[in-house]
Amino acid sequence: MAQQTPNPDRSTYQPGSQPIGDIELAQLGSHCQIIDVRSPIEFEQDHLPGARNVPLLEDRERAVVGTLYRTEGKDSANDWALKAVQSRSGEFLQALLDNIGPQQEPVICCARGGDRSGNVVQFLNHHEISARRLIGGYRSYRKQVMERLDLIEIPQLWILDGLTGAGKTCVLHEISTEFPGRVLDLESYAGHRSSILGDVGMTPTRQKTFESRLVDAIERLEVDAPWVLIEGESRKVGDRQIPSLLWNQMQQAPRIELVQDLDTRARLLVDEYRTDEGWEPLITRLESLRCYDPLGSSGVDEVQQLLRGAQPVDAAKILLQRHYDPRYLHGSEHKDYRFSIDAGSPQQAAQHIVARLEDPGS
Repeated sequence: MAQQTPNPDRSTYQPGSQPIGDIELAQLGSHCQIIDVRSPIEFEQDHLPGARNVPLLEDRERAVVGTLYRTEGKDSANDWALKAVQSRSGEFLQALLDNIGPQQEPVICCARGGDRSGNVVQFLNHHEISARRLIGGYRSYRKQVMERLDLIEIPQLWILDGLTGAGKTCVLHEISTEFPGRVLDLESYAGHRSSILGDVGMTPTRQKTFESRLVDAIERLEVDAPWVLIEGESRKVGDRQIPSLLWNQMQQAPRIELVQDLDTRARLLVDEYRTDEGWEPLITRLESLRCYDPLGSSGVDEVQQLLRGAQPVDAAKILLQRHYDPRYLHGSEHKDYRFSIDAGSPQQAAQHIVARLEDPGS
């Protein structure tokens, strides 16, 4: 159990030589709180699910250490890093404690399970806080993710397809409320709506993060689920590439078509793309469609004027009819839908889809 107030007389950061406890990925349990001590930029690129970032060195400091290591050697880099951490050791200890619950065992993670995490474990042990180091660090987790991506097999996979704005994502969310272990939401993992304009109002993830979220979701799928739903996507979700094994299975999976009228699709598109900054982010992103898109420069001007004139629904209709729909219809010529569902409301569509999947003969 972690203490809540560090003793300022003992908070100096000084790596020791005492043996430390290690733990493997497979041994992690619900009582473990992973503390990732890598720099913020390393953590942002990807991290273990549920991990919290308490950086031993900030991004700028890590860059300095890297330069010293290359130019003056390991000892010089280590000495500089040690002094940097010692200058704020009390704050570092408190940050660690703030991220450890009263019934949790801290597991310290760095890039490879080396000095960074080992030193932090010794630091905590010095303060009578039991902690262990994750063997192999983040690298061991990344290796596990890559191995899992090479073993993806979802034979009961179904694709939810339909024109842009039909409400596919909303329907998936409705279904996942009742069946959380039967839905894969690629756009959520990617932080992107899978189109040229799909990052507006969202924060795209990195490829590693996308893959980690996907693997985590696959691990949470019901083992014997009779069906699993995923939204129809192109080869990439934004800039994030769908793993080959999953993509091949998506190509072969049976499809459901979600049908919705133009007016409703336009209103749904408006709700999706409205941001706290108004329409300016979308107006700016539309510039990328001028040179090559069927919408053309005049079409971009028209949509931008409608957005600036507080007519977003009319703007959305133009985008649907002259940008999104032609692309979708061109790619759907050879799609074989097992059945179609009139979207109506997301709740109604979800109920109808689940009923058909639960009873294929209905």
